[in-house]
Amino acid sequence: MSESSQINLATLWFLSARAMAVAGEEMPSVQEAATGLYAQAILGFNEEVCRQAKDNEHINNKTLIDCLSGVRQLPGELAEKILTGVMMISYADRKMKPLEVRWASMLASAIEVSPDDFQRCCVNARVIASMLRPHGAKS
Repeated sequence: MSESSQINLATLWFLSARAMAVAGEEMPSVQEAATGLYAQAILGFNEEVCRQAKDNEHINNKTLIDCLSGVRQLPGELAEKILTGVMMISYADRKMKPLEVRWASMLASAIEVSPDDFQRCCVNARVIASMLRPHGAKS
């Protein structure tokens, strides 16, 4: 994948993640750290690609419609990774608010996941979120 394609994909990830963070009404440090960690560890972006993807020139002119359209065009496995990551951000505080549920549902509809695949993404997201926030940690 070319660097330009990686930057565009990373921009799509950060836009999706920011939409979930806004839906949750705040972006505590654990969610912010999880966003970058997921981008590098799961999606495979290096730090420079992440930095460029978050630059104003790449992300400021994008809308949620661009995000949904972009996710819809991804291969299924990659789209599911984006969906899983977005839900992981929501689960960082161990609960999903109504707008977070709506954003996850919109992404799931855009990528046309089956109910079983959606449930798998939910389980994976909860597992990842639980590793990021120990059970005794305060929200």
